[in-house]
Amino acid sequence: MGVKFVGVRKNRRGDITHVLTNTGEVVPIHQARLMALRGEVDSLTGIRADGTWQIAHTAGEDTHREGHNLDQLPEI
Repeated sequence: MGVKFVGVRKNRRGDITHVLTNTGEVVPIHQARLMALRGEVDSLTGIRADGTWQIAHTAGEDTHREGHNLDQLPEI
């Protein structure tokens, strides 16, 4: 089971610059992207600074899914 993102830090423009994991670690967004690509993040395969997330494959499906709610996590 991978880590989960539970909070975000944003810059003045509203872009996510850091994320807080459920283990208490604050990581820069570029490191969070790499973690997602390596499969270290629970369910996510990609993230962007605007809060968009990606899931390349879900259980039993060959579809690509996206969402836009990381920016709605509590700010740290």
